[in-house]
Amino acid sequence: MLPAAYSALDASPLPEGCATILRLLAAASPNWPEVALVAARDPVLCLALLAAAPLAAGELDAGLNAVLRRRLESLGSDLLRAWMLGVGRLTAAAAGNDAQALLRGECALHLALETRYPRPDEAYLGGLWFNLPARICSARTDGPAAPGISHESDQRHEFSRLVRACGLSDALCDGLELEPSLVEQLQDAHPLVRLLHAAQWLAADDWQARSADVAALTGLSAASVASLRTDVAYIVSGHAAYPPPADTAAGEVASIARVDDPFREAAIAGLLNAAFADLDIAQVAARLAVGSPFFGLAIETILLFADDDGRLRPLLPGAPGTMGALIDELGLCIDDERSCIALAARCGEPAGHAWSRAGPRRSTADWHVARWLGQRSFSCLPLPTAGNAVIALLPDTGGTAGCSLATGLLGAAARAILSARRRDNDAAAREAVLQQRFREHVRKIAHEATNPLTVIKNRLDLLGQRHAEDTPLQDEMVLLNAELDRIDNLLRRAADLPVDAAEAPTCRVTDLLLEMRAMYGDPLFARQGIGLELRAARDVPDAALPASALRQVLLNLFRNASEVLQPGKRLTVSVMGGVIVDGRAHLELRVADNGPGLPRDRLTDLFSPRPSIKGGGHQGVGLSVVRDILARWKAAIVCRSQPGNGTSFQIFLPLDQSGRVLHHVTDQS
Repeated sequence: MLPAAYSALDASPLPEGCATILRLLAAASPNWPEVALVAARDPVLCLALLAAAPLAAGELDAGLNAVLRRRLESLGSDLLRAWMLGVGRLTAAAAGNDAQALLRGECALHLALETRYPRPDEAYLGGLWFNLPARICSARTDGPAAPGISHESDQRHEFSRLVRACGLSDALCDGLELEPSLVEQLQDAHPLVRLLHAAQWLAADDWQARSADVAALTGLSAASVASLRTDVAYIVSGHAAYPPPADTAAGEVASIARVDDPFREAAIAGLLNAAFADLDIAQVAARLAVGSPFFGLAIETILLFADDDGRLRPLLPGAPGTMGALIDELGLCIDDERSCIALAARCGEPAGHAWSRAGPRRSTADWHVARWLGQRSFSCLPLPTAGNAVIALLPDTGGTAGCSLATGLLGAAARAILSARRRDNDAAAREAVLQQRFREHVRKIAHEATNPLTVIKNRLDLLGQRHAEDTPLQDEMVLLNAELDRIDNLLRRAADLPVDAAEAPTCRVTDLLLEMRAMYGDPLFARQGIGLELRAARDVPDAALPASALRQVLLNLFRNASEVLQPGKRLTVSVMGGVIVDGRAHLELRVADNGPGLPRDRLTDLFSPRPSIKGGGHQGVGLSVVRDILARWKAAIVCRSQPGNGTSFQIFLPLDQSGRVLHHVTDQS
């Protein structure tokens, strides 16, 4: 949770910076590096961006502008413009002296560079923010100061907590919290603390009178200090805050400052809706996470909606144990007579829960939620949406629940989430209908295909009965019937979703090759005058993949070879024995032919699906299926081919002697 000082940020950006950024954002494709450059010169906007998305370790090493650019792009131009239009309400006098802050920041930056301080961008931020604690508290125009920020020391302490929440170092927090002191008191301070106080003195109008003190704190010579101050003044005067043109600046700033303008309110609402348009739920959640603290919501906001059963469910359910999951477990219903959450959802009016020393008052569920929010009290804010009742649970901070900007942000996000949820549900329903139609279509085809299979099996049975004494023929009949049964099973399962089935995770490669030669040797090779030769080393260990997977791989390769080899050519399948691949024992299997070889353009993308050049019913997906099956079982395949000299496939099958039975999804397409 961010410190109380954060609630003041939504009223303190510099109007000149707002007007400049609004003009930059008007482009179809905003120049984000330039927007980041302007943001880096506005103390409050810069702080708001870092508070909305705290720095990761070492992130600032890439440069402040790069850090701000990432946050600006995450926020998006629509949310940024809505924030600018909604919060740029201060007069130039109340906003403070932006040139003075920039001068102080640049002085701190250049002092850090001259003294070789390792984090110069951190020094720049410290200089930019040095007088910001008092400005935030004195510039508030929409209510009393935040609790605990009454005196200057308290203001600095609260502000240093905010800086720490941005992911910046404790040294920077100390430099911002420590009030101006004598040079003697700062001599043993952290180098960054000395730099910030030196930059404060150097940026003052009477800097010449303090140049000796600056030199004493930084170790620079008086001449170096004077030269540095002159250079920094020249830099700041050349580009201070990108001043808008004289004939338009006043009008634009005045336009921003009109709080009760209905056209402005409509523009903000449109920008907030556009910020979440066409995003999926995860994208909405990510943008809301950045936008919520940027719009003054200093803690996690919980959005609840009433489902069709009247139960109040989180719009963004979290992982087990998170706040959203815990609230979901409460089982709150919209007709609950005790809960203020249910009351707000039911009546569409704000409601709240107040802490009591005696424990839960009317609703224990509300008491739970307050504790999980880390608050003694909280507000329930109904959000304008179409259809579902949606409420936001917010901390009761004396006016946050009534903030129209925060309400508009949360309402736009809630509508986008509900819309994305409806899109997802509609897509799932359409997909279910298509899947059902597909299954029915495949079942009809499978039913029609099983009829000729039945005829073929009956004819084979009659043929076997007529030649019962022919033992080789009977063996062929057994193999043919087994393959027909396998085809019949594949057809019957084609319309079913994949199911888990148990199969031995290993196979005897030599036995499988002998079986496949007996099954496919004649129809694929012998009848076309193509030779099929098997070679196997002795004591070949089992391969760690199921027989069905390897059979499918080899069958694809056999079919490809039979289609390209001419009579008189040969296909050789060799089981080479064990090899080490990537530190693991594998069995090498080679499938080589002496055919025409593969086209050169095909070799560059061999295992990707592409239209086949064979014509007919070929779809060009056989080798991609081979690769996918092997990858599923941590096997690999390599191809070498030369035009006119043939093609060779090396298959590396992992070895595993564990003997366990594995479960896998049967899919032999």
